[in-house]
Amino acid sequence: MQKTNASYAPDIRGNLLLRSLPQSDAWLLIPHLSRLHFGAGDEVDRPAGGSIQLIFPETAVFCVRHALRGDRQPALGLVGHEGMLGWSLLMGVTESFTCAAAELQGGTALAIAARPLLEACAKSPTLRANLLRYADNFLEQMASMLGSNTIDTLERRVARWILMLHDRSEGDTLVLTHDEVARALYTRRASVTDCFHVLEGEKILRCERARLTICDRQRLTLVAGSSYGAAETRYASEIAPWPRTVRPGLSPVADLCASQPALLP
Repeated sequence: MQKTNASYAPDIRGNLLLRSLPQSDAWLLIPHLSRLHFGAGDEVDRPAGGSIQLIFPETAVFCVRHALRGDRQPALGLVGHEGMLGWSLLMGVTESFTCAAAELQGGTALAIAARPLLEACAKSPTLRANLLRYADNFLEQMASMLGSNTIDTLERRVARWILMLHDRSEGDTLVLTHDEVARALYTRRASVTDCFHVLEGEKILRCERARLTICDRQRLTLVAGSSYGAAETRYASEIAPWPRTVRPGLSPVADLCASQPALLP
């Protein structure tokens, strides 16, 4: 369950969207922010009356799904340190059609209650516009996700999902199981395992028990193809530089992957 630290939280460096705001807009929010802590699998609270806060992830990464069926259906997208949850408040709607749960190891997020948020937006039209620009970017991510689930091969969809998690994580190793990927993509675990075996054989990934290391992001991006990159490119042009850049050549992690035998899950 999420835990609240009610202490004043002026440090917004952990969220790229907050950092991208003009200073005058950011300071309208900063005095009202508190820090939340999420464990793996923790859901964002959804009170009966609807959403009561806007959440800006820092180290936490959230999987967004349709609220009606929760984790019994495919993921609609991911939100990490680049974005926010609860943007329906900015549109005058408190009951969102989505729900969100923390992926990987969980982490922290900053939250602001509905009343000070809306008061801040009333003082600054640019604040609301800049926040809604991210909401529009997430809708593009969601459209790409739905399109990919319809027409792409599973290997391409797996590559896309791993890249999206990598974009929102520190380092090149993800605490991730085959079951979690299968649940997000709404497919069989055995099929995901087959994809991982292929990517391991190509020295693109290295899989251990509940851990996955990206050895060659550039080649993983090629596997994902056109299913990945549109929303990310638009985010970089309209909001802030993001996501990770691909460095030419193999990294030390890739050299390690190439030099050691793959471990089956």
